[in-house]
Amino acid sequence: MKVSLRRVNDSITVIDLEGDFDLYSSPKARETLLQLAKEKVPAVIINLEKVGYMDSSGIATLIEALRAMNKYGGKMVLSGLNMKTMEVIKLARLEKIFEIQENEEQAIASVKSQAR
Repeated sequence: MKVSLRRVNDSITVIDLEGDFDLYSSPKARETLLQLAKEKVPAVIINLEKVGYMDSSGIATLIEALRAMNKYGGKMVLSGLNMKTMEVIKLARLEKIFEIQENEEQAIASVKSQAR
């Protein structure tokens, strides 16, 4: 899995994930997400557009990151889920736990509107 970071502005960081989000690759994403939580980044958008497969360890990583960010009032938004990754989220009944936006632009707009 490829994990890359982009700063949109001082308060929004986008994490682009590419490849399979599974038992073997989730530790890399977990390390990055928990580091951002440790830095108390105000808002993180996780772009899953290029994730072809996600298993329960990917879900666990997302939940752990969400909990870490909630502790300090940070915001986490998922964007760009394809049908397969959305199905995994729905099977775990987490679509109401995570904020999910169709694409990165909508995720950024959501974060900005809630910051006002």
